[in-house]
Formats: sequence, structure tokens, C-alpha cells
Amino acid sequence: MKKLKKIKLLELKFNKNLQANLFWIYKSSFLGSWMDFWEIRKYEFWENIKNIDWKTKAKKNELYTKKYEEERDINVYFFLYISKSMDFWSQNYKKIEILQEVFFSIAYTCFHNNDNIWGFLFDNEIKKFFPPIKWWKNIYQIIEKLEISNTQNTDINLVFKEIIKRHLKKSLIFILTDNDEIEENNFLKIASNNNKIIYINIFDIIENQIDVIWWNIAFWKENIWIQTTLKKDTITNFLENRIEKLKKLSIYLSKYNIWY
Repeated sequence: MKKLKKIKLLELKFNKNLQANLFWIYKSSFLGSWMDFWEIRKYEFWENIKNIDWKTKAKKNELYTKKYEEERDINVYFFLYISKSMDFWSQNYKKIEILQEVFFSIAYTCFHNNDNIWGFLFDNEIKKFFPPIKWWKNIYQIIEKLEISNTQNTDINLVFKEIIKRHLKKSLIFILTDNDEIEENNFLKIASNNNKIIYINIFDIIENQIDVIWWNIAFWKENIWIQTTLKKDTITNFLENRIEKLKKLSIYLSKYNIWY
């Protein structure tokens, strides 16, 4: 599918209603942080309860919330994983296509909020860098260049090292990857000190439902399909290991206040 057609289809898919819903998720990470106090007004159900003004509530017997004036031109950084594992698929979508949709849905909101969108494509190193452009062109270029690399292994810590290297502060950072393991280190701690990091794990449905597994092995210009029925013990061990990995990942990221 041509990239321009792909983007148009994504734009149709993520309509105004989705944008409105994403807006509150996207903005909630900043509410009360890096903003100036503006006024007190009646509480709305989607707002963070941490901003409820309990003194006003005691006086008027109604819920009121503190409203903050948002800083304009928030810097939003996307680190998008393009290693060979993102070429895997068992149903209708490759992992890289799922990543495209997740990226577009978030970038769509950023664009309409007039924020600065930065893009990094990485595997075992930063492959491509996209500085912010105030128009659709930036999102288009990032999706256009989202091509799978031949690299099999990667070190997710290079993302946190890049954040530190660029001295990023007061930024919203999205990491989209199928990597479900992070070793204990100080890079993540330092990177998350002055930024809001959201870690999005991209996975294929078969990784959680593995009764019969299909492997797509890609060679130069052809695909070889292999269907294999796994033994019950193999399936159980795989799922138990995956659950344990995701549990450790969640605990580790939560330790540094990273959304997952």
C-alpha cells in the first residue's frame, strides 16, 4: 500500500471523537506539572482528582478543581522500534503496522494541539531522526520511513541514553517497541527525572494466545510459511515466561513513574 494512501486511511479511521478521547489521556500526564495556576472551576468527571480543591469543596459543598494554564508548544518525542522482530505477524497485521497506527493516533492529537513532534527510528542504534515541522509533513515523513531493518538484537537503553545526551526536559516521550525486557540501570532513572515517559509495548495477538502458532520467515523476495502445533507444556512455559517478563517490566517502569 502506498504510504500516502495509508496515511489517508489512518486519518479517516481516527476521527474527531477519537481525537477528543485521546486528548484527555494525552494531556492528563501534564496536568499540574510545568503549568501555571489559572483559576478554580467546577470539576468535570474526566479530570484528575488530585487537582480537586478541597477547601472550596468544604465551603460550597460541590467539587471544584484547580485549572492550570498549559504551556504551549510541548515537545513530544517518539522513539519507534524498527528491528527485525517488528516484521512478525500471525493474523492480518504485522507488528510494524500496529506501531504505525498507535503512532498516528497519538501524533494526530499532538498535531491538532499544535505541539512539536520529534521522531526517532531505532534498532541497535538511532537510524533516523526527524526534527519538528509544523504541518502534516513531519508525520508523513516518519510513517514513510518506517521500514524494517535487518537488525535482530537491540539495547533499549540506547533510547534513555539518547534522552540524556540531548538534555531533554519537560517533554512528553513515547517509546513504541516490542521489547519486554529492560535490565536494571541508571539511564532510565535519569531520563525519567524531568520528562514524562510513556512505554508502549507492541505485540502480536499470538504472543498471548498461542494454541497454534504461525511463523512468517521473510527471505529476500519470498515468504515461507510454517504451521506447527506446539505441545501443551511448551505453550504453558511460554505464556508463564511472558507473563513474568511483563510483570517485571511493569514493576520496573512504575518504580520510575513511567506509564506502561
